[in-house]
Amino acid sequence: MTEVTMMSDSPLLKIESSAPDPKAVDLACQALNNGELVVAPTETQYGILASSDNSAALEKLFALKGRDKNKPVSVFINKISQLNDYAEMCPLSEAIAGKFLPGPLTLVLRSKKDFGKLITRKGKTGFRLSANLLIQMILDKIEIPVTATSANFSGAPSEESAMSIKEEFGSEIAVYLDGGRLNNPASTVVEVIDDKINFLREGAISKKDILAAIR
Repeated sequence: MTEVTMMSDSPLLKIESSAPDPKAVDLACQALNNGELVVAPTETQYGILASSDNSAALEKLFALKGRDKNKPVSVFINKISQLNDYAEMCPLSEAIAGKFLPGPLTLVLRSKKDFGKLITRKGKTGFRLSANLLIQMILDKIEIPVTATSANFSGAPSEESAMSIKEEFGSEIAVYLDGGRLNNPASTVVEVIDDKINFLREGAISKKDILAAIR
């Protein structure tokens, strides 16, 4: 059974990462479908989820974080095949995705779909395929990409617990999913366009490991 803690108006639900309660998943999906924000654990850090097709939710996310609108957020997808649906793949991006996804990697690719200016910029979108079961279950149910951005104020250190995040954001977030303390490195961000690779951020996966895998 999911343990629920109430602070302000938003529930904080403790979940088992290996077996998330479907009721918690349902509650998170209901909030996302209603244009609200959800905090959830990933395999790296806590993230704030918003539906990629709800412009009001995306505007709220940026305002809440104090994030520069010229810095787009990435999105979670739930199947590797969706990379071909949403982005222009090449042999190099296919090799990297096949080796490191699902996992803590963000692939920035030329986008077939324009998700709007807060996600797609200069024709490119960042995509993540999470290894976290909870994220996978949410995406399987909601069936559209959701935002993949850290649950903190822009420029501030990432908080390690759902409770500390709730103390910062309160009822501005509709649902908090508590997967325990997280202090893992952020995802590595790699842009791959026309079989050329550009490392934008080195994180959980090293540049050395990626280069070794594609040689």
